[in-house]
Amino acid sequence: MKTEARPDRRRLGALTAALVLLLSACLPVQAEEAAGGPDFITMIMAEDAVRQYDLRDAEGNTLTPRTAPEMKGRGNPDVFGEEPDYRGVVGYMVLQSSWDMSRFSTFASSPWVLPVYEQNGRRWKVAGDMQHKTPVLVVDQRIKEGQGHKFVGYLQVVRLDSGEQCWIDVTQFVTVPYWTLGLEQAVQYGYCIAVYSNQSGIDPTDRKGTRGKLADDTRVLMCDPLFSLRYISPDKENNPLLGIIFRNGDTEGTYYRTFLFFNAEDLTLIY
Repeated sequence: MKTEARPDRRRLGALTAALVLLLSACLPVQAEEAAGGPDFITMIMAEDAVRQYDLRDAEGNTLTPRTAPEMKGRGNPDVFGEEPDYRGVVGYMVLQSSWDMSRFSTFASSPWVLPVYEQNGRRWKVAGDMQHKTPVLVVDQRIKEGQGHKFVGYLQVVRLDSGEQCWIDVTQFVTVPYWTLGLEQAVQYGYCIAVYSNQSGIDPTDRKGTRGKLADDTRVLMCDPLFSLRYISPDKENNPLLGIIFRNGDTEGTYYRTFLFFNAEDLTLIY
């Protein structure tokens, strides 16, 4: 990959704006297409980035952007014991799948902003940030197998909104825009936010099986699938989905979290 030329962000931004206006009017993306991976507009942005920056693979061939909705993303192996190959894949920067959510406890910092990195000798250091849901094209990877056969490390990406090149944590990359999916599908890709409104007539259930009232318009942090495996709903038939609500503590700036199980009809995905 060539890295000498600095991206012309104004040109890329102007092209992106023109494409959005033209294609959104002429070629609306259907929901089922979006569920299969990045949409048509995003793929055209990726192809333009390859041409503009002459992006190439390790063998010197022109990089070919591709969708890969079948890939699990986040460093999970698609074939047991084999390193996933993300190079050329178009996807998205997303909140990592970990339980480090305190700074998002009130959801007031939406859109979520996540770190990007640069290598400093043998170490990696934070070199800026990127918003959750930013579309990116992977051009290189430095990952290795970690605990639980999951791969850890970093992906070099080109931001499709600005043309900037940077490195992101592999756990912060997914191949499908989960926010275009139904909630029960979306939660399979990691944390997301939904708004509660009791449409089913069934109140949420806590881990002991006790039902309780919850105010409409309460924001709920939906858990990623790995975290959800730790807690089994006592009412799988009616309330299968695990979510977390945050309440203010007695001292200013403190909070506590409550785990609840929800009916899918009562939740609307918003982020």
